[in-house]
Amino acid sequence: MIFRNLWKYNVLLMGVFLAALVLVLYWPVFGYDFIALDDNLYVVENPNLQKGITKEGLGWATTTFHTTNWHPLTWLSYLADYELFGLNPAGYHLSNLILHLLNTLLLFILMRRMTGEIWKGAAVATLFAVHPLNIESVVWIAERKNLLSTLFWILTLLAYVRYVEKPGWKRYSWILVCFILGLMAKPMLVTLPFVLLLLDYWPLQRLSWTDRDRSGAIQDPRERRKLLIHLLIEKTPLILFSFLSAWITFHAARSGGAVKAIAVFPLTGRIENAIISYAMYLYKMAWPMDLAIFYPYPVGRPLWQAGLSILFLTAVTAFVCIKGRTHRYLITGWFWYGITLLPVIGLVQVGFQSMANRYAYLSVLGIFVIVVWGVPDLLKGFFRLLYLPAISVAVILAFTFCTKAALPDWKNSEAAFQQALRVTKNNHIAELGMGNVWFNRGNLSKAQDYYRMSLRIKPDFEEAYNNLGLVYAGQGKPREAETAFRQAMTLNPDFEAARINLARLLRDR
Repeated sequence: MIFRNLWKYNVLLMGVFLAALVLVLYWPVFGYDFIALDDNLYVVENPNLQKGITKEGLGWATTTFHTTNWHPLTWLSYLADYELFGLNPAGYHLSNLILHLLNTLLLFILMRRMTGEIWKGAAVATLFAVHPLNIESVVWIAERKNLLSTLFWILTLLAYVRYVEKPGWKRYSWILVCFILGLMAKPMLVTLPFVLLLLDYWPLQRLSWTDRDRSGAIQDPRERRKLLIHLLIEKTPLILFSFLSAWITFHAARSGGAVKAIAVFPLTGRIENAIISYAMYLYKMAWPMDLAIFYPYPVGRPLWQAGLSILFLTAVTAFVCIKGRTHRYLITGWFWYGITLLPVIGLVQVGFQSMANRYAYLSVLGIFVIVVWGVPDLLKGFFRLLYLPAISVAVILAFTFCTKAALPDWKNSEAAFQQALRVTKNNHIAELGMGNVWFNRGNLSKAQDYYRMSLRIKPDFEEAYNNLGLVYAGQGKPREAETAFRQAMTLNPDFEAARINLARLLRDR
């Protein structure tokens, strides 16, 4: 009884520590502003949000494809925020921070529940709480969908663990409910059914392959096949909902023009970018420097980058498959990383980014598991007992200070775009963003310079033409403004803002 109480005390103490760590680290965000990239579309310039929690507002939230997505749960959270905080950014940052805090605590509970390891589970949750790659998801108000979907991802896994402990339809129904709610926050959960199969392998130990010497392992290959088929059938309802969500998502993105054609982004380039991005996320995880709000899609990358990435990823995959028989966490962690990134790796190109830090919010959990379980195995013996706690604390402190140092880059639009321009090249989105910053301040000359630079980088960027037209209109140059608006409409006939701006210009003339 005494040991049981001490165990519960340790769990409670670790939960308090994690909560305090998140709150202290991210406390400065309450003084941060909206970012003039997506935050304006989601909140600041969204008239539908001002309907509040009304019949009309709820109807819009559950049916709209605004921002080329269908995520009604995310819109409902913004409606609730608007009711509480209006357009005060501090309230929206508070909601994001609470969600990250909940994700951290629930991740700790999940890891302890699945593995029985309190300190290793705490280490995974701590890395998740403080890692600099997660700043974008926490501080960018427009990334509410990422935080919400991860919350329901973890709740789905917790429900699945309860179901595995005592299978039954009642417990399975909770898996479905959490999973569907997660899909309604962001379709990132489409890969979750396949991640459940990884958890069946480790740590839930429901799936046996060739562990002939392991106690309780299934020896008959036919029985193992039957077990695998049973586990796949068990996931069938979730897989069906994943396909439905993927279809709705693709339809929403295509209807809004977000899905880029093969002619714009060739398939070979997409595959090359995907391979390099898989390696780059790992690099950013290990060395989280030069982070940016937007990474432009590169043109003409050196061949050696793709070649080196292929060699690295192939070597790691081969090592994992060989050692995964005896160290099962390698299989689960590595393929968790690979599978969860698959929907956003760029094979279906949505937007102009080559990669995004927010996409790693969920995916790097697999790598954290490998590190936390793998390092003790690597340092077995006296060395491990003597130095491992100190090494763990040092790594966590290093990531914590990196996050603290990088947070000011998100305090407002100017800081975010300037950071992107410092650490990236040919960033037409950051140039446009800085132009918007100066336009809103009334400095049309500086805004014009940034818009023109954006067009020099990407000559077919309709939004830069539209904003340049607004600058010309403000400078009293109606002919130049009309030409810019018409050019934006030529590039994108469905560009509503350019049509409205041209109509206003012609009306005034």
